[in-house]
Amino acid sequence: MQSKIRAMALIGLTLPAATHAADLGDTDTAIRLALLPETGAQISAHVAGEVLGAMGYTVEYVEADQMRVFSDMRQGRIDVNVEVWEARAPGNYRDMILDGDLQDMGELGVTLSEGLAYPAHMEATCPGLPAWEALRDCAALSGLTVVDYPEEWEGPAAGIIEALGLPFEVRPAASEADLSQTLTEASTSGDPALVMFWRPHWAVAAQDLRFVTLPTAEAACYETPSWGPNPDLPGDCGIPSLEAVKTVIKGTKIKWPAAWYMLEDFQIDTETQETLMRAVEQDGRPVAEVAAEWRAANEETWQPVVDAALAQ
Repeated sequence: MQSKIRAMALIGLTLPAATHAADLGDTDTAIRLALLPETGAQISAHVAGEVLGAMGYTVEYVEADQMRVFSDMRQGRIDVNVEVWEARAPGNYRDMILDGDLQDMGELGVTLSEGLAYPAHMEATCPGLPAWEALRDCAALSGLTVVDYPEEWEGPAAGIIEALGLPFEVRPAASEADLSQTLTEASTSGDPALVMFWRPHWAVAAQDLRFVTLPTAEAACYETPSWGPNPDLPGDCGIPSLEAVKTVIKGTKIKWPAAWYMLEDFQIDTETQETLMRAVEQDGRPVAEVAAEWRAANEETWQPVVDAALAQ
């Protein structure tokens, strides 16, 4: 596990050197990062905090939830939220952006995507995967039942399977754990499985999961039946993906100039986050320990970003 963490290139940016140096700013005051409940978001926060710590800043992690985090930022309890999913953010997030109380620092690099996941070994028995057409023509999948999200989640798998004309029954998962367990058991046994799943998720890294390539989602897919491969039904496409962004509270650039520049360029990709999530979720290691190990093993990937920030 540790060798995988060392091998991940998280930030990997090379920026031109500048002729003047950015000030660290108020190093006597801690930069407070939002610590949201989700493991992925905690990893993003702790990795960013590790880099800030290497720059000479004191960092504090403030527990928050998705619905109140921006209120906490407005009230001065949190300075930075490293992982924001705009489509799921409460209304006050957009209000704060428009009012200038909150600054969008660009994409984090993590993509939230959903689709039909399968164990990698299926590509040997179903030639043509990950293309969705291979599912229709694969004899090894005869009688297969697709596992959708739990019923209360109102999963999309049944609609996608029907719209694409694929010959499978669909059942809802009994629970969230049932989804990953189904994929894990299939990966171990060599049996086929198709499960509605998402990433980033630790199981993608742990089980070498792959995702079916579905027609790219567009508005016309849901509005015009003739748009896609099935001229009779809408919904014959995948699900739109989401990109996480970073935010800081107004005044961050003045208070901590070099930190602001670093956060502007800070990135973590989906694969890196999944590998670190695996260390936490499967191996039971603390998030802070995993993030600190990453920093210690990957100076060549984060130091250029720090140097570039200090040179602004």
